[in-house]
Amino acid sequence: MATISLSMTRLLTLVAGFRVVDAFWRMDCGVIQLGRVDPIITPGNVSGHVHIVAGPNIQADKSAYWTPYMYYKRADGTFVNVPQGGLIVYYLGRGQGKATSFPPGFQMVSGNPSLRAYDNSTMTYGDVNNPSRPVADRASFNCINYATPAPETPGFPTIMDCPQGLRAQIQFQSCWDGVNLYKSDQSHVAYLSQVDNGICPPTHPVLLPHLFYEVYYSIDQVDTSDGGKFMLANGDMTGYSYHGDFMNGWDPAVQADAVQNCLASTGSGTIDDCPVLKDSNDPQSGSNCPQQPALVDEQTTGILSALPGCNTPSAGPAPAPGKVCPAKLVAPNTAMDGQTRQVPTPGKTIVAFGSDSATYKGCYVDSTGARALVGASYADANNMTTQTCGTFCQSKGFSVFGTEYAGECYCGNTIATANATQSECSMACKGDLFSYCGGPDRLSVWTISSAASSTTSISSAPSTTSSKQTTSTLTTTSATTVVGPTVSGADYLGCYSDTVSSRTLTGYYSNSGSQTLDTCAAAAIANNYRYFGVEYGSECFAGNTIASSARSGSSCSMKCGGNSSQICGGSNAISMFQNKAFIVASNKQLISVKSTSAAASYNYVGCYTDAAGTKRTLTEYSFTDGSMTVEMCLTACFSRGFSWAGTEYANECYCGSGGISNGAIVASGGDGDCSMRCAGDRTEWCGAGSRITVYKKTAT
Repeated sequence: MATISLSMTRLLTLVAGFRVVDAFWRMDCGVIQLGRVDPIITPGNVSGHVHIVAGPNIQADKSAYWTPYMYYKRADGTFVNVPQGGLIVYYLGRGQGKATSFPPGFQMVSGNPSLRAYDNSTMTYGDVNNPSRPVADRASFNCINYATPAPETPGFPTIMDCPQGLRAQIQFQSCWDGVNLYKSDQSHVAYLSQVDNGICPPTHPVLLPHLFYEVYYSIDQVDTSDGGKFMLANGDMTGYSYHGDFMNGWDPAVQADAVQNCLASTGSGTIDDCPVLKDSNDPQSGSNCPQQPALVDEQTTGILSALPGCNTPSAGPAPAPGKVCPAKLVAPNTAMDGQTRQVPTPGKTIVAFGSDSATYKGCYVDSTGARALVGASYADANNMTTQTCGTFCQSKGFSVFGTEYAGECYCGNTIATANATQSECSMACKGDLFSYCGGPDRLSVWTISSAASSTTSISSAPSTTSSKQTTSTLTTTSATTVVGPTVSGADYLGCYSDTVSSRTLTGYYSNSGSQTLDTCAAAAIANNYRYFGVEYGSECFAGNTIASSARSGSSCSMKCGGNSSQICGGSNAISMFQNKAFIVASNKQLISVKSTSAAASYNYVGCYTDAAGTKRTLTEYSFTDGSMTVEMCLTACFSRGFSWAGTEYANECYCGSGGISNGAIVASGGDGDCSMRCAGDRTEWCGAGSRITVYKKTAT
């Protein structure tokens, strides 16, 4: 899941504003899904409005927690999403009696998405000694202002002047009928007499842990100078419809242990104070559980012409029942469904390289300043696995390999660093979420059976964590040097020095065991790069400039992995070529576009400054596409009736009808500031970071 982090100051603010409790534990959660999804209310179908679904940092908890997304309606009628800065889930020991665990399959919803006014008539159960309270008090908001603290309100604050953001809070039902795991009218659960404490009604005698969400909306990051309005994703401008959903996914034994031994005794809320949760805590949850692709094919962030779904802004006081608009669904990502991540143990063997095998040696300390394995290395942020790393190192003749930081691979013949604890190698492999690939400055180390020999050396360092480093030793055999390699469509420039910390070419990179000069040349030509080079037998680099620090070298002597008759650089040495087919990118001065029934021409206006957030240069419509071209952007804007269009950051398109809103023509760098080639056509410029290439429709 993609982690949502809070600064320490903000976190302390959240905790300080929380009521004093005797015992609880607190979990930070990260986003696992964003969109019109609601597995409880509309299972298997599209939800009526956008939710942000979060998952916890506890491995034994596969529960889902979700709340509505927030938007800001601008004075011009468009909408922008409000960044969400954090979700904290509290499990509290509240109510009279001893709580029992949530049963498997249990789910519930707190709040009513239809409300647009405070309901002071629907009350909780109470008796003579335990007064009741309005159920509407389950939700509240706090405008965070360090200088002038504000009280909590059941709906949006009257004045949304919140310099440190807006915190939404939702209390859940803690009383269960003991029979039904879920009922659509939520009658299987009930609130405590005081919502956040008290007694259960006789109809719901089973006390559950009290759930409490704190959700942080960064409204302070939204430009509100136009006098617009904040609202929830269902169109609610009052906040009274705030709601939260919970779908239990706990490991029953772990949850039972935590409820029995920590819910009544853990006062700090810190996971590490609860032994069973400490063992299950995943410090790398943000990397191990990335945000999943959207299930609904629609835009939910950026500048929107309408709220996603059939939602119109409403301020009540009458209820506003929602409805579900149809939408195109995309295939869900089911890669981890029903499977468990495997934790390697020393001595474990995997068959990874044909008939050869690798044996796990443990988690080892590593650092960028003193590498534990100093032979070959490569990184793959998408496809790294233990097997691919092992295959790579074996092909280089090494007998020891290790994976690090989920996507890095290192090779060698000896390692003599101190062992770390296995919990420090807890990052899931980028290409295999079921296995671990090291951690920050930590290597998951393996030895290859057939390659292991007298040159292989693994230390028997103690299993305690240590930062002491011992530099590895390595002996390699060089291939026969061949001078002046040739490849069709390119000129050989020579052998250049190259290092990981200061790359000679920086525009493109690929790594393949079947790399040849021809495959690297083809990649450079297809992506229109001026220079390309091959290194370490398998790596291909390309770019439009050669780093000024690059020097001619003489270490290009490694055979290409895909063609042993070719030379593909060496260790820290790159065989450099110039692409003869390179085309200099340009700004086309006049471009003709057409829609289904009309045609038009757009003139190039210039390179303008642009700012992220709500102060965009062109503000009325935007989208991102990995195949972006200037023509694609202009066509999209024209078909929607916009006379201004601009491309930015290689793959972004922005449209407007009123001209330049906030940007200014670039004077110092001129057109050269818009220096990123379009993702879909590298002969065109598509702006740059905070720079937009602007076109205007000609008069007809």
